[in-house]
Amino acid sequence: MLFEGKTVVITGAGSGVGRSLAIGFSGDGARVIGLGRTRETLEETASHCDGRMRFVAGDVSQEADVDRLFEEAARETDGVDILVNNAAVYPKEAFLEGSHADWVAAFATNVFGMALCCRKALPGMLDRGHGRIINMGSFAWKGPIACASAYSSSKAAVSVLTKSLVTEIDPGRYPDVLINELLAGQFKTAMSDVGEHPDAAYPHARTVASLPAGGPTGEIFLHSEIFSEESGGLRARLRRLLKGGPRG
Repeated sequence: MLFEGKTVVITGAGSGVGRSLAIGFSGDGARVIGLGRTRETLEETASHCDGRMRFVAGDVSQEADVDRLFEEAARETDGVDILVNNAAVYPKEAFLEGSHADWVAAFATNVFGMALCCRKALPGMLDRGHGRIINMGSFAWKGPIACASAYSSSKAAVSVLTKSLVTEIDPGRYPDVLINELLAGQFKTAMSDVGEHPDAAYPHARTVASLPAGGPTGEIFLHSEIFSEESGGLRARLRRLLKGGPRG
């Protein structure tokens, strides 16, 4: 199996895309450590993972909870091989009608929590010379819509955070530590009434998590290119990036 012996940390693992990612990675042989706010939903996710998932109930924006997550990941493993920053909140309210506290809370989860998990995962990845971080992005910031200012703005920050982290990692010294953003598509979850089933997200995450050493880092991967045969999709882009050609 592709991820046999690997440890994968997934935030927002209690439902939606996070649940589907946990099921997908565990089905590919990985040990999954999930974080979510509700124990009952995490237990439901774990029940579909054939004994390959452990979890921590907590808030990704709280350092103590994230510490517990990575402590759990460190038990009986050599460290985190893959981190999927999936946790997000989407307060659907007009800017002037919602509270400033709710607006800030969206950033606390969608950006600060993501940065916190990267801060905990990266040192071990650099020490071992291997790791993949996937920051789940969104198309929302490319075409902001009404009543979504907090979500759209916070998701815009994901791209900048991803690229900023990569500028501080020497690709010559750490060719097998890759950090990328994934826009896997629109999914029908608690945050959206339309879109694909969340299970459709895993094949995209699987592809980005299995990029080769020396592969793309600091990139945005779109769901439309990963399986696009007509345009050559991801394979053509990987060939270009691996040869050092222009990005985009």
